[in-house]
Amino acid sequence: MARLKRYARTTLLLLACSLLTGCWDRVETNDVAFVLTASFDLEDDGKYRVAYLFPLPGSMGGASGGGGGTSGNKSYYIDSEVGKTLREANNRLQMRLSRHILLSHRRTIVIGEKLAKAGIHVLFDVLPRSPENRLIGFLVATKGKGYDLLNSQPKFERFPAEVLREMSKSRGALPTSLKDVGISLSFGADPIVTYFETADTQAAKEVSHEVQLKGYVQFKGDRMVGVYRDKEIKGLFWLRGQPKEQMYTFPVQEGDDANVSITVLGGKTIITPVLHDDRIDFAVSINARGTVREDHTGEDLGDTKVIEQLQDKFAEQIQLAVQSTIRKMQKEGTDSTHLGLRVWRQNPYLWKTKYEKNWDTLFKEAQFHIAVTANIVDSGLISKNVVQGDE
Repeated sequence: MARLKRYARTTLLLLACSLLTGCWDRVETNDVAFVLTASFDLEDDGKYRVAYLFPLPGSMGGASGGGGGTSGNKSYYIDSEVGKTLREANNRLQMRLSRHILLSHRRTIVIGEKLAKAGIHVLFDVLPRSPENRLIGFLVATKGKGYDLLNSQPKFERFPAEVLREMSKSRGALPTSLKDVGISLSFGADPIVTYFETADTQAAKEVSHEVQLKGYVQFKGDRMVGVYRDKEIKGLFWLRGQPKEQMYTFPVQEGDDANVSITVLGGKTIITPVLHDDRIDFAVSINARGTVREDHTGEDLGDTKVIEQLQDKFAEQIQLAVQSTIRKMQKEGTDSTHLGLRVWRQNPYLWKTKYEKNWDTLFKEAQFHIAVTANIVDSGLISKNVVQGDE
């Protein structure tokens, strides 16, 4: 019995020692090239171009400021390669890098305009196949080539990748991840993705190429058909039930040059499908809350009649924004606000047997009855310009 116990203890010690041999498959940090962002483009010859932005650890020390090298040397490196598939382009690029490409730190993927118009279905074949590709990363699109956006020169951040990530998830934006887009496409819905362009700084001695959020790409299936801009963005936010921090600037009186700027503090949208035998209508009810940020009218906002007039005009501006978005969606037949999903939820049987097969036609011919209630809950610390005095 004692001999068996000694044998058991010896066996356990030998097994424990095997755990002290270290990591057989370890990869040193010095052997890895971290990818912070990537771009995918479609070339004129039908091949795919993949571009990666790599940080350069040797150029990141010291307090040299942002802008990826405001002191003269960039703290990042951009390279690209082409291939018949995205994976082939990746492998060709790997063949001339001394370090192993690591994609698990990538938080944004930029799609070039030509690839977006041709169809982004290829992304959802190559990306989910590898566990290092995180589907929570943001998917964005840009005008022209995707790698041009990677070559922007933002001043506030060290890397363009940081700008894309922070702007994609900012309070005034609709974050669009790979997962969100993939789910929309798998259910037959029409996704949207954030749309960026480069813009030069104004009134600056040294012009820099900054990143600017210009709207949201309008997809029909997996193909880009347009871009929601300006007023259409505001309507899109309301129809998706995410009003965000919108700003409305408008004159209270027609033909007047005196404008008021109101910021949306919050609100609620209720969309109810109204089902008929030969068509589908939608009742849209919006309740908005806002605050006055600037007023050039000179009116006393402490006056109830003035506030009521301003609220009516505010509600009118929201309604015009929603109508502009609906017109753009119906023109291209893009259900960017998942209205078909609302019909299915209300009556799954009728959707499957009657509406689904004719949805494109029904959606384009649908009528929208919009009712907006707006309340101005705050005018700041003053109700009238302090230099006007009492009249």
